[in-house]
Amino acid sequence: MAQKEPLFIAEKLSKHFYSGDQRVDILKDVNVTIDAGEMVAIIGASGTGKTTLLHILGGLARPDSGTMICAGFHLDGKNDNQLARFRNSNIGFVFQFHHLLPEFNALENTIMPGLMAGANRQELEDYGKELLAKVGLAGHEDQRVNELSGGEQQRVALARALVRKPALLLADEPTGNLDPETGSKVFDLLKSLNRELNLTTMVVTHNHELAGRMDRCLLLQKGLLSDYLI
Repeated sequence: MAQKEPLFIAEKLSKHFYSGDQRVDILKDVNVTIDAGEMVAIIGASGTGKTTLLHILGGLARPDSGTMICAGFHLDGKNDNQLARFRNSNIGFVFQFHHLLPEFNALENTIMPGLMAGANRQELEDYGKELLAKVGLAGHEDQRVNELSGGEQQRVALARALVRKPALLLADEPTGNLDPETGSKVFDLLKSLNRELNLTTMVVTHNHELAGRMDRCLLLQKGLLSDYLI
């Protein structure tokens, strides 16, 4: 069997903030390597910095120190515009709250990242319809956000995250705002897409049952990231 190649390598990431005069270390020399096609969970108690770590890995926030390479691109040392361009083309994000735009329909929300990047609209619409069908929303393209259920809205958000064909998908509690049955269906969809598209995926979750169904689980505790067996 061919050895997998790392898609993402982060070394010695640190991050802190101050609460009054007290320094709080969120990350302490965190190292993480994610192989191409791997599905990784990050778990940990509330307030430990899981979302902060995910935002740093996706270039939405900057660490105090450390280095990161994603798909051969060095994220550290880049300016905001360079990071924004890289994120748009290479990283998809799914959050606990879908952040869809209510004035647009499902298809328009799906293709929005591509429109912002100046991609061809007709090609985007064709691919957007394909993605919506893939996430079980064929025939819902023209529906507004308020006409969709919570699970359907999260599936639109997932299609939107995939429309730029990212190398890495980062999901922050993607099932946390859903009932258990709908949340399980959304997770099943994430796992199916991970396998079908060889989509490297990192998921922050409080759900240990779902985390245990991924390839690997990491625990963030007291600023340190370590392997965790469930």
